[in-house]
Amino acid sequence: MNIRMITRTAIAATFALGTLATGVMAASSADEIRAALVGNTFTGDMGGGGYASYFGDDGKYEDASGGGVYEITEDGVCYPDTDFGCYEAVIDGNQLEWFQNGESAGTGMIKEGNTLE
Repeated sequence: MNIRMITRTAIAATFALGTLATGVMAASSADEIRAALVGNTFTGDMGGGGYASYFGDDGKYEDASGGGVYEITEDGVCYPDTDFGCYEAVIDGNQLEWFQNGESAGTGMIKEGNTLE
C-alpha cells in the first residue's frame, strides 16, 4: 500500500467512525430533498404521532389537516407564514429523518406518488 492509499483509507475510516459514533449523518442538500420529496409522500412519526404529507410539485403540501405551502431551501423544508419553521432532512434511500434545531423531530419513509388519495 502506498502512502496515498493509506491516507485515503484513514480519512474514509474517520468519517465512517464519526458517523457511527454520533449516529448523525449530514443533512441532505436542497437538491437531494427536492429529488426525494417532490411528487411523493412522507409517512411516519412526527411529534409523537403518525403523520403523512404529500409534497406537490406546485409548492403545496397536503396532509390530514388540509395542507399549505412549502419551500425547499438550504435550511431544509420550510413552511412560510406558519409557526412550523424549517426542518432539515437526512435522507437515506427511502428513509427520512427530520431535524429541527439540531434535534430529531420525526422519522419515516418516502413513498412514491400521492398515497393520500
